[in-house]
Amino acid sequence: MERAVRDYFDDEGFVEVTTPVMVFHPNLDPNIRPVPVSVSNPSGILDQRWLHTSPELSMKKLLAQGAGSIYQIGPVFRDGEHTRLHRCEFSMLEWYRVEADYEDAIRDTIRVIRSVCRAVTGSEELVFGGRAYDLDESWEEITMAEAFRRYAAVESLSYGDLAEALENLGYRVGDENGMEDLFFHVYVEAVEPFLGMERPTIVKDYPSFLGTMAKPKEEDPETLERFELYIAGLELANGYTELTDSVELAQRMEKVVEDLSREGVRGLTIDDRFLEAMAELPPCAGVSIGMDRLAMLVLDAQDIAQVVYPYE
Repeated sequence: MERAVRDYFDDEGFVEVTTPVMVFHPNLDPNIRPVPVSVSNPSGILDQRWLHTSPELSMKKLLAQGAGSIYQIGPVFRDGEHTRLHRCEFSMLEWYRVEADYEDAIRDTIRVIRSVCRAVTGSEELVFGGRAYDLDESWEEITMAEAFRRYAAVESLSYGDLAEALENLGYRVGDENGMEDLFFHVYVEAVEPFLGMERPTIVKDYPSFLGTMAKPKEEDPETLERFELYIAGLELANGYTELTDSVELAQRMEKVVEDLSREGVRGLTIDDRFLEAMAELPPCAGVSIGMDRLAMLVLDAQDIAQVVYPYE
């Protein structure tokens, strides 16, 4: 799988990079918990650092220094994730194409997954969970709003419509339920399980509260140029056009730090050097793919434990 990935990006003129796994400032995402580590400095004082949840901040610093289009394959870490589809440590492929947007990133994503499938199975056809998928056929693209209308009968991604949908699913909605809480409950219960079940599906154009680093659409600032890829109900890729406005990025990151602090995640700080570098970031789009979950798909494994070492 990794050889197929490297062949693709090398042919496309990308440069492979390696960035630190242990960082002072982890990537900030309201739905991801970083793993803290303590390291003794020469004075014998413990420094708090973090195992990165993504190499995003480090890779963007390289982009700002003129590295051009780059990619990386390596381990990432997320606290509290251990399910049939999750592990606290997993292998991630992440890449950034300069002078590109999320439509270009979607095309790269489709080609990478086709290349990996050919390398493992010998064709662009695969079977997962008893269903056959032909990756050479057309891939469906729908907006997030369309996905909610189709699978959850939600007319708009408004608080009222989401609250009504959640109550119809048997949940009580109270003052403690914010917009993001409502969205994710309905999404997980009524939308996500059906994505990509008939054919590979790209879900794009996310509401503005669902992407700290994603660029808003010029014609609709409440919608982000972000997408995720699903096959057989598995979320395989997440990508977006990168936001380069350092002021807006700082505001978004401050909100994430505040939200995570309220939830008990202490010691998070904003990377000022990263924000300074954003002034030099070229227009670009980035994507991440969980390699372990992609291995599940091409090997028809129903539990991530079947494709990681040691077998659990």
